[in-house]
Amino acid sequence: MRRGDFLKEMGSSLFQTVKSVYEPFISEDLEKVESAADRALGIRWIPFIKESELFSELELKFIGGKPVIVIRNGTNMQAMDGVCPVCSNIIILTTLYSSGKCLNCQKEYNFKTQSGELQLASYPIKRKEDIYYIGFQKYEKKSGGSHA
Repeated sequence: MRRGDFLKEMGSSLFQTVKSVYEPFISEDLEKVESAADRALGIRWIPFIKESELFSELELKFIGGKPVIVIRNGTNMQAMDGVCPVCSNIIILTTLYSSGKCLNCQKEYNFKTQSGELQLASYPIKRKEDIYYIGFQKYEKKSGGSHA
């Protein structure tokens, strides 16, 4: 082996050793940073489905008391608000056409083409181990003054 190849291999091996030693510490630090960011942004994570559970490509679920539309396309998963932003009615889903419609204001949204008149808010989703979590913004009630 030439000296240049030897030094190159030593550098690579040293890097791999350092990486394997510090990787657990770095992942713990990343989890702490993620947790701090969630607290700062006011995001509360609620478990809603296990990876092993079967469900259709388009479902309306009540998670944390809120209607949420869960869209699955292979391994990709999205969550959207299940309430019409215009008139506050629950969106009615048609799985055959992969669409949702508000029966009050007649606005529609197609989840396959991601188009339509409805502008539904998205929720963040994360997977930890074999459970999917949905992130809701925490809303704190502001306390008013006391009335006599």
